[in-house]
Amino acid sequence: MEKIKYLVLAVFLQTATIVCAQQTTWEFIHRTPNDDEESIALVEGSDGSIYFGGRTIALGREYSYKSFVFKLDKYGNFVDSILFNLPGKWTSLSQIIPKNNEEYWLLSTVRDHNTPYLNGGLLLRNMNSDLELFNQNVFWADTNYRIAGGAGYKASNGNLFINLAVSMPVVIYHSYLIETDSNFNILKQKLLTDYPKAYSHLKKLDNNTYWGLNLFRNKYEIFDNDFNMIQEQAVPELMTASFSLKWDSDSSFYLLGDYIPNNKHNLGFIRQSHYFDTTGYLFNYWGRADTLDYPAVSNGIDFRNKDSIFIGGTHNMPYALDPGQQPVPTWFVILQTDSLLNIRWERFYGGNANHLMTNLIATRDGGCLITGTRYDYLNDPVPQTDIIVLKLNSEGLLVGQNELEESLLHEAIVYPNPGCTIMQVRLAVQHPKALLELFDSQGKLVLSQQLHEKESRINTAHLPTGTYIYRLSAATGLNESGKWIKQ
Repeated sequence: MEKIKYLVLAVFLQTATIVCAQQTTWEFIHRTPNDDEESIALVEGSDGSIYFGGRTIALGREYSYKSFVFKLDKYGNFVDSILFNLPGKWTSLSQIIPKNNEEYWLLSTVRDHNTPYLNGGLLLRNMNSDLELFNQNVFWADTNYRIAGGAGYKASNGNLFINLAVSMPVVIYHSYLIETDSNFNILKQKLLTDYPKAYSHLKKLDNNTYWGLNLFRNKYEIFDNDFNMIQEQAVPELMTASFSLKWDSDSSFYLLGDYIPNNKHNLGFIRQSHYFDTTGYLFNYWGRADTLDYPAVSNGIDFRNKDSIFIGGTHNMPYALDPGQQPVPTWFVILQTDSLLNIRWERFYGGNANHLMTNLIATRDGGCLITGTRYDYLNDPVPQTDIIVLKLNSEGLLVGQNELEESLLHEAIVYPNPGCTIMQVRLAVQHPKALLELFDSQGKLVLSQQLHEKESRINTAHLPTGTYIYRLSAATGLNESGKWIKQ
């Protein structure tokens, strides 16, 4: 088994505190100063072990991406890792699918190293719980195609139903639909070319019918046994990519997507009682009018109990996904709703760097796991990203002594920071009002104001430039403080 030799550079923190229902919380940070990494896939093993994977590349070198998988124990301690690629190919892990309690399927997209990145395909491998790889197969799309992504679904009969999104050099997206048996032998396949297609979620409804969520057309589509599309239905409420989906029965699901009324990006979420008929769906959304709030890139909605649904995304996300292009403070945001999509609480993590949430899953102990990337643009001139993994309890909290500052749990956020004539405050939904106090560098109270809205704008034009300490408090348990700089 090929080991990741640069692990000696990894720095991580594990804080495990036992709370009610034996929930654990911890934080894991993986830093490699000379590599740029992205965590894309995340699963919890049957014994509580955590597997996350994605792709890594050495900065400033003409190397292609390689796929990696990390294993942590249920307390966030590092166990092992592997690094692999298809020789001579750019290789990026896109999904880890549990095959059974001891084995996993790994889906990685592959393509040429250099532009226009053609000769693409899908690398399929088995992995056991000890991170040993075996049973490799490769599906080659076409020498003229570039691979844009892949997604798989485990059917009830043990087969894999796979979408391979491909594009021509002129970036017209098509989809290969593939069904394989459990050993990756292809049973059927079809290239769909009639209009732009790429499916983020797939389901085999029965022996003769397939279902897919088309990212580029924002539609539910149904296919017959030969992968001919026979029905389509638009996703409600101006919802668009990035989609996350959690089935709660054979025919109903919860859906998270980018909700964009008036070109304002929000986290929109739907409970749909039928996979195709949109009659009687439930809908809610979360976001700020003046920021881009975007769902987790790979998956942002999950639950073990339908009355405790976790929803995640990135607050104040830059318009460019490359953090080096727009280095701004961003936050992971986590919501919890009931089965009717009423928001119970919201919490933020970050604000001191550029954070991007990639994945969220609900865990067996009632809490949740989130993964993402972090770029500390204030201290690192190179736009190099680190991987951050947070294990939260059922209330979205990190409890215990936390020696690192990366998580920075908040129930209210103050921005922009640095600011000028206006300070903006966002209170979490569980705190309908709060007292804001602002102190100068000498500890003198210079501003005190009661806040009665979730979103407040405070006039600070009269204050001289300098560094201030803010304090937000409320009878509901809010107790936030931090520095705010006026320029």
